Amino acid sequence: MQLSTQPYKGARDFYPEDMLMRNYIFDVWKKVLNSYGYVEYDGPFIENFELFEAKSGTELVNEQLYSFVDRGDRKVAIRPEMTPTLARMVAGKYKTLLRPIMWYSIPNLWRYEKPQRGRLREFFQLNVDVFGVENITADYELLSIAVDIMREFKAPKNSFVIKINNRRFMDAFFTQIGINPNQSYLLKKAIDKKTKIKLTEFEKLLVDDIGLTKDQLASLLDLFASPKDFLEKPYASELNDLLQLVEKSDFQEYVEFDPGIMRGLDYYTGNVFEQFDLNPDNTRAMYGGGRYDDLVKLFTGDNLTGTGFGMGDVTLFNFLQSWNIVPKLSNTIDYLVTVWPKVGFFGVSANIASLIRDSGYSAQVWLDESTNLDKQLKYSVKSNIVNVIVLGPTEIENNTVTIKELSSSSQRTLPLTDFLQSIKKVS
Repeated sequence: MQLSTQPYKGARDFYPEDMLMRNYIFDVWKKVLNSYGYVEYDGPFIENFELFEAKSGTELVNEQLYSFVDRGDRKVAIRPEMTPTLARMVAGKYKTLLRPIMWYSIPNLWRYEKPQRGRLREFFQLNVDVFGVENITADYELLSIAVDIMREFKAPKNSFVIKINNRRFMDAFFTQIGINPNQSYLLKKAIDKKTKIKLTEFEKLLVDDIGLTKDQLASLLDLFASPKDFLEKPYASELNDLLQLVEKSDFQEYVEFDPGIMRGLDYYTGNVFEQFDLNPDNTRAMYGGGRYDDLVKLFTGDNLTGTGFGMGDVTLFNFLQSWNIVPKLSNTIDYLVTVWPKVGFFGVSANIASLIRDSGYSAQVWLDESTNLDKQLKYSVKSNIVNVIVLGPTEIENNTVTIKELSSSSQRTLPLTDFLQSIKKVS
C-alpha cells in the first residue's frame, strides 16, 4: 500500500517557509505580551474529559472534542481550548501564586470541525489571561493588548473592529422581558449563531424552537436595532464602565457595543468581546474572550475572578493576507564554508565553521566532498546565504580564507586570524 503524502484533514504541514511565518506571528505575540509584563506558561496536550465537559459548552464537547479512552480506561480529550487547563493550573497553586496572575500561552489546539476558510481542525492560539482583578480594568487591558498586537502587525486603520457585550447585561434584559432560565440558555446559543443564518431563520428559531412571544421577539429586535438606547438601563453599569474607559483611550475608534456578541462557551459571566476583520472575505471572528468569574471555583470552591481572550493563527494569517501586510521572510545564514572537492579538506572547513559560530554567527559547512565549487556557490545564492568562505589548496597552504559577499559579488582574501578578529563581536 502506498501511503498518502497529505496530512490529516484539517491539519497542516509546516515546511521551513511556513515556519518562518508561524514564528513571525509567535514573535509578535510574545513581543507585545512581554511588553505588558505578562509571563508565558503551557499545559498538557491531553486532559481528563470532565475538565471540558464541566464548562466548555455542549456544542464543543458533543460535536468538536477529540476524545478517547486510554489504555488505563480513562476518558481523556485533546485540548480544544486553553482556559479550562489554565483554570486547573491556577487552582493547583491557588494559595501560593502572586496576584494579579498575568499569563499567556500559545498552545496547539484541536477541534473536530469542517475545515474551511478561517477554520481548521488543528490551530495555534494566543491565550492571554488575568486572574485576581475584580474590576473592569483587566477587561480594558485585554482590549488594549489586542489592539497593540494588530498595530504591531501593521494593521491599517479601519481594517478591524472589536465588538463588546456583557453577559450579566443580557441576563438582566432577558429577565426583564420575561424569558425563563432555560430559554435564556438556548437564546444565548441562538444569538451566538445570529450572523451565520438569515434573519428570517433566526426569528423562526427564536419563536418556534425557543418559544419567544411576539412581544419578546420585538423587544429583542429593538435591542439589536438600537443598542445604545439600552445602555441607560441600571443593569448596564458594568458594560458602561468599560465603554467609558475605552472612550478615553487611544484605541476607542476600534471598539463598539454589539448585543449580538455572546460567546458560545458556558463559563463567561461578564464582559465579552470579539474582534472582526472588516474585509468582507473574512467573516469569522479573529479573536474572542471575556470575563469568567466562576471557573476556578470548580476546583477550589473559592472565587478567583478571571478574564482573558484567545487569538487564532489561522484567521490572523487570513487577515494579514487580505490587507497585503504579510512580510517578506527568509531564513538567512551568515556563512557557508565550502569544501574543496576531492582533496580531503573537510576537517579544516568544519573547524573554521565552528570558529565562526563561536564568534556569534551562523555557519553551514558543505557536507559532500564530491561537489564542485560552482554548485556550492549556486546553492548559497538560492539559500539566501550572505557570505561564502572559499577554502582551496592556496588558502590552506597560506592559512588564509577567501570571503565572497554574495550581495555585492565582491571578494577578499585575508589571513584566517585577521578574518576571525574582524567578525568577533564586542560583548
